[in-house]
Amino acid sequence: MSKHKFYLAIIALFHVSTPALSQEHNASDSHDMHQTEDIEFGASLGYAYLKEEQKDGINIHLHAMKRLSDEGLLQHVSVGLGVETILTDEAHYAAMLSVAVHPWKSLILSVSPGYEWANHDGTWESSYATHLEATYTFESSNFHYGPVFGYSKTADTQHYTAGIHFGMHFD
Repeated sequence: MSKHKFYLAIIALFHVSTPALSQEHNASDSHDMHQTEDIEFGASLGYAYLKEEQKDGINIHLHAMKRLSDEGLLQHVSVGLGVETILTDEAHYAAMLSVAVHPWKSLILSVSPGYEWANHDGTWESSYATHLEATYTFESSNFHYGPVFGYSKTADTQHYTAGIHFGMHFD
């Protein structure tokens, strides 16, 4: 899939769903801080651009996060684990610990230190990586969804991602 077609698909999805998202979000404005004692399982699907390799591919990211408290300053912080793969002609994987801050309404900013593994010309390479993500979510019952943008850097490589995040809360 070319990146232009992928971007058009994301824009079309948000264009079609914007009225429903706006109504749902306005109804939940008084509940900006979703249930804070639950666990959130999330998935992101999107486009990834690997800068040094000058390749693009599909990005799949999965994570489990938990808020640290239901009150005080720690209600704005989540911790968890994540995994990621980028589907190109060569394998790319990552595993990470995540810390997220919920500074305002449905905005989520996260930093995730971890390791990336890549198979280049039949040789596996691994290195420390730092992932940064920004997500804005819209609530719908126990689900939330919205755009996500990410950046990852190792000593030798970096990649950028854009996609759609889906999450579900469990008590």
